[in-house]
Amino acid sequence: MENNTTQLKKFTPETMKEIVYVTWPTLAPAGDKAAWVDWKGDMKSGLFSSKIHLMENLLQNATGAEGMDAARKESVLTPDGVKEKQPVFLSDGVHMAYLSNETGEFQVFIKNLKTNEKRQITTLRHGVLRYQLSDDETKLVFEATLWPEEIQENTAFEEMTPEKKAQWEEDLDWRPYEITNLTYKLDEWHGMRKGEFSHIGTAELSSKKQKLFTSDCMEKMEAIYPSWSHDGKKIAFYGYPYEGAKGFDVELFVCDENGKNLKQISSDNGIYGDHAPAFTADDTGIVTMVFGDFEDGSCVQLPMLFDLINNTYRYLIDEWDESICHGVHPLRAGSLEYGDHSPYFRLTKDGKYLYFQTGRHGRFSLCRVRIDAAKSETAEVSSVTDSVIKPSPVEMVLEGQTDIQEFSMNENGQIVTIQADWLHPAELWMNGEKLTDSNPWLSEYALADVEEHWVKSKDGKADLQYFLVKPVSFEKNKQYPAVLDIKGGPTTMYGLTFWHEFQALASLGMAVIFGNPRGSTGFGRAYCAGGVCWGNEAMDDLVQFVEDAISKGFIDEKRVGVTGGSYGGYMTNKLIGRTNVFAAAVTQRCLANTATSYGTGDMGFVSSRQIPKHFHMLDYLEDRARGNIISYVDHFKVPLLILHAYQDYRCGFEQAEQVFIPMKERNPEIPCRMVMFPNENHGMTRNGKLYHQVRHLQEMTNWFVKYLIEEPDWKTKADEKSEKDTDFMKTQEVKG
Repeated sequence: MENNTTQLKKFTPETMKEIVYVTWPTLAPAGDKAAWVDWKGDMKSGLFSSKIHLMENLLQNATGAEGMDAARKESVLTPDGVKEKQPVFLSDGVHMAYLSNETGEFQVFIKNLKTNEKRQITTLRHGVLRYQLSDDETKLVFEATLWPEEIQENTAFEEMTPEKKAQWEEDLDWRPYEITNLTYKLDEWHGMRKGEFSHIGTAELSSKKQKLFTSDCMEKMEAIYPSWSHDGKKIAFYGYPYEGAKGFDVELFVCDENGKNLKQISSDNGIYGDHAPAFTADDTGIVTMVFGDFEDGSCVQLPMLFDLINNTYRYLIDEWDESICHGVHPLRAGSLEYGDHSPYFRLTKDGKYLYFQTGRHGRFSLCRVRIDAAKSETAEVSSVTDSVIKPSPVEMVLEGQTDIQEFSMNENGQIVTIQADWLHPAELWMNGEKLTDSNPWLSEYALADVEEHWVKSKDGKADLQYFLVKPVSFEKNKQYPAVLDIKGGPTTMYGLTFWHEFQALASLGMAVIFGNPRGSTGFGRAYCAGGVCWGNEAMDDLVQFVEDAISKGFIDEKRVGVTGGSYGGYMTNKLIGRTNVFAAAVTQRCLANTATSYGTGDMGFVSSRQIPKHFHMLDYLEDRARGNIISYVDHFKVPLLILHAYQDYRCGFEQAEQVFIPMKERNPEIPCRMVMFPNENHGMTRNGKLYHQVRHLQEMTNWFVKYLIEEPDWKTKADEKSEKDTDFMKTQEVKG
């Protein structure tokens, strides 16, 4: 930023405590009101609170209609000391459903927005994870976590007193874990399961009568993300029907409203069960998202329509159509988000369109595609055949110049969105107007500019996109240190959205380089096919970003650092072991030894795409060990900081240890430090305790300040000190 920033504050890791995260937009049926949730962290406890906000009179302008008291009005619906989330307007626009923990656990409530009168609908022992109202608003379906004995003892709907909950938690801590399946732990569970299962059930709004589905094998099969058919007679959900290596694979199921007549709809379609499936307007089909098993190995998420009448299915987007859309909702990297998020795809009630979020070339937009075409009668459920009708072309609804993170729409076609850009965290928008200002304090801070660049890959096979952040108070004709930041994933996409880590580095006088090497989503199937992310191509792309950034003239090529988390940590290790480009490194929640990662972590077993009987274990382990990053540790000759959570079950803590130990043993002359964060998992930097998030960023920025700014010549000084120590010892020997 080349303007005068001397009067503005510097964005530091501690500034994170001020951030308010905006999520879950919902629009009233008449379009006159919108609600959303904001999340705010507390440094003392490390926890985040969530409050529901309401904005009224949206159809009027910001100052109100002439002669009418219709100015927009914003209010907070959540009382102090209570957490509330997942608001949904009822059809009258007066009542709202939501989750509140005012009784201890999150339960479903209904509130009258005019009188503030509220009714508690559910009383689940451990609360409700998510819910959905039926179209006639007489009942809801919910997902909740329960233990087998609670179902057997019929205590699922008995809320615990604080004393009983404390006793139950103490008993649970001492209970032995019974493990009979490969899928016994998951990073999102913060480790091993303790016998709990996700179950679904229903509740009537008038009588508050609750029912848990425990018949038709549903007691033994975990069920998640339930949704109603429009007539209220069917429920769709995702279930986990498999054991062994396929244990994490979900399938689509349908049952009657009472849980009876369970039927599996999908079979090995690659369903991605991260939001509820959606019934078509006539209830004859269900739309969900899948990652197809493509022969080229590419990774693209596409919507699939399952025809319940003809037992067929088809893609709703042409798998090769890359004109304005590269699949549905590619995972973001470097996006300031926290809390529950609303569905990223929705069907219009008239049955004509599927609206969905999508990412392409570093931008996240809102698109739609028609789904009301004639249905195929000959396609078999076991395959997508040539007889399936050709999908309709994708249409752009709202083109994101930066980042559309969430959206909500009503039957009138009105849309509200949660949008962020490079200089502003996410806010509520409608009709091109920003409705909220949740982080006004940010105007007091000096923020960095960013430039978008494209460069040809070294092998000439791809056009590469990267971004270059200039240091705050940038001056021409001056040389600055820089940091290459590598995203996780690898099937994610960096975009132009507010990311506090980049601003913290830039405020300290460093440039930041970040981009989308091959293997990233949002650039077409060929860009991420064939496991290119794990080969030399992605590594060469990252080096190409650095070399092109240096050519701009203001980056000191001798003071370039590198960092990244998860896959980014893996690539950080790879780059310092196989190149001489970098002067310092910070590897975060990294993968270092794929041979020993077998049997550890939540993905530490043979892929379900392979059949264990078809290969020998020794051959398999040797294949995982071949070209292992840890084998390059002798070449790790730059100051290295290792940041890792102790309860990381995606990239186990032993991966960090396997970097730290050989560095101290084999490279003792190289500065190396490891910081372990207790009671945190792989997602710590996004959803961990606030004080741990702040400390993590402090460690990273301090390391780069020390070895790129304060002591860039640390090696020369270390060598000089070593020579002096040697001369001193020789002198002592002579004197002796």
